[in-house]
Amino acid sequence: MSNRKLLSVILAVLMVLPVLFGCADNGKTDTTTAALTDAATVDPSASEEGTTDAYVADSLPETLDLDMTICVLYDTKTSAQEFFADDTNGEPINDAIYARNAAIENRLNVKLEFVGETGNHDNQNVFLNRAKADTDGTYDIYGCYSRTCAYLAANGLCQNLVTTEYFDIDKPWWPDALTNECLIKNKLYFCSGDISTNLLWYMSACFFNIEIWENANPGYSLYDLVDNKEWVLDKFTEIVKSFYVDNGNGTVDDGDQFGVCGYDACYDAFLNSCGVISIIKDADGGLILNPDFLGERTVDIVSKVAIICADAGCHHSDVSKDEKAIFYDGRSLFVIDGPQLVANGGNNLDFRFGMIPLPMLDQSQEDYITNIRYPFNIYAISKGSENPDACSAVLEAWASASYRTVTPVIFEVAMKTRYSEDSNASRMYDTLRRTVCFDLGRVFNYSVSNFYPNFRKACFQNLNWTGIAKTLGQSVNRLLKNLMNTVYN
Repeated sequence: MSNRKLLSVILAVLMVLPVLFGCADNGKTDTTTAALTDAATVDPSASEEGTTDAYVADSLPETLDLDMTICVLYDTKTSAQEFFADDTNGEPINDAIYARNAAIENRLNVKLEFVGETGNHDNQNVFLNRAKADTDGTYDIYGCYSRTCAYLAANGLCQNLVTTEYFDIDKPWWPDALTNECLIKNKLYFCSGDISTNLLWYMSACFFNIEIWENANPGYSLYDLVDNKEWVLDKFTEIVKSFYVDNGNGTVDDGDQFGVCGYDACYDAFLNSCGVISIIKDADGGLILNPDFLGERTVDIVSKVAIICADAGCHHSDVSKDEKAIFYDGRSLFVIDGPQLVANGGNNLDFRFGMIPLPMLDQSQEDYITNIRYPFNIYAISKGSENPDACSAVLEAWASASYRTVTPVIFEVAMKTRYSEDSNASRMYDTLRRTVCFDLGRVFNYSVSNFYPNFRKACFQNLNWTGIAKTLGQSVNRLLKNLMNTVYN
């Protein structure tokens, strides 16, 4: 792409942003606009000294000239397009993605070629077989549904990112959880973070109807509960129970008001929010099922969430659109979901809404923990790629540019300014992003057993977790041992 066209793309994005930022004063306008301008006009290898996070530079050489095509096998069933944009169209996120890719190609002298394949929950084997059939090294990078990409890694189809020349796990566009949870025996086969817009869209949270809350509790702030670390499961239960209103027609649901609603799978988030990551590393760096997951902490979590689920104030079903409709209709104080909930319906709501993280188990917990719903995307370098170092440069440039250009558009414009109620909600988005976890029990569950539904079912039916955990412990640890021997040996 010529420098002239690149400049026109960047200008197209920047022309849209001042209008959007001018619509609300959230204290972030100057920083965000500067971050976008910085990405387009400032030397990306500039010193980080004396700068804020918005200006953190990557460590790629200024003169890196790859002069090649990098082929990306991407998931066509991704929930929100994040890989490329065909052209600019005036929509800020689309145009930011287009400008980002143009900047990567111009900076590294590469051509990004995208080849699509279905790879969502129902088609993970389709994507896997496409990757397995690539005996000629056609595909350099994989970008797909979280569990599918981990499935590729479990089948030995991904390269170790940390041994490549340019991947820098210490940069802020790669979350701390990537190191803490996914770096196993100095091997990291996949990555996510700012590189995936869907990670931001699918952070689990509690959205709430501000008007329902304030009518019942004038002057009492849910945000204060969060800030004071008083937002715990018992308090959540107390609130949910107090907000159920029966419409009086003798049937549950039809017109009733609820304390909380949510698609069944969204209730998985309570395990992480209450301090349990299902798979952890042992003293030797190997993967094991977390003793807390098998023990009393999860017993306590299940028993408390079961009380919520059994109460009339809680509504859950396996049809996500029904749960969203209840919240959109103004008939639930809380809904458990991701920010895509407001992106899809927020502009049409006739009430004000806010957002807070899911509650901690109790005040002894160090911090909030944010579960990511499955539809976020993970990236990896294909085992068959003959250019792993070049791929690592592309991934690093991709994540770095997304961090400084695409994330600000999503985070500041689409989320904070366009959809959020006030600066409190903006702070809550920051909390979610800071505390995300990956939990390998979720991303690896195609190869290590899909046991999260066991937790969910135990909560819905108030089952004895000790017996369930005993069975899971034996089978899952056996599968984890096999994974360690075949992939992380």
